[in-house]
Amino acid sequence: MGQAPDLDPKTQFRELYVREYPSVFRSVRAMVLDSATAEDLTQEAFVRAYRAREKYRPSGPPGAWLHRIAVNVAISYLRRQKLSRIIAPKLLAGPYLGDYGRVEAKTVLERALARLSPKVRAAVVLHYYHGYTRDEVAKALGIPSGTVASRIAKAMAVMRVELVGSEQKLEAARSER
Repeated sequence: MGQAPDLDPKTQFRELYVREYPSVFRSVRAMVLDSATAEDLTQEAFVRAYRAREKYRPSGPPGAWLHRIAVNVAISYLRRQKLSRIIAPKLLAGPYLGDYGRVEAKTVLERALARLSPKVRAAVVLHYYHGYTRDEVAKALGIPSGTVASRIAKAMAVMRVELVGSEQKLEAARSER
């Protein structure tokens, strides 16, 4: 995060949009597990950021500010949709593009991510998908660094159980052949 020069959201919003859209979209997509919904929510996040651009105070990079807005939009959406009740049909809806091994790995990972609360998932997405440090995640989410560490530790424990369970099921299926 930080190699490109910081852009001022007040005067360079278009450039900021072009530079940050892919990263913000990936974060939202990883949280909501649906590309079409992620596109809508990413656009909503940028609209909110545009409307709030005059209130931007540079306490960190503008990309972190945008991610915070996007994560909040995604969390609000997930709360409204009660994602935990509808996640299984979405994961089983159909294959993604790519080879079977990648599809299986992505499905297993999405299932593991789906077990996390939206707030915990946001910390994981920013830290592991985007390479934010814990301090950067803390700034992006507006929470203490220690809270980020505990959310990531909790996420790893939950995901480890899901991933190990999926691996055991896969091994059992292979041995039945």
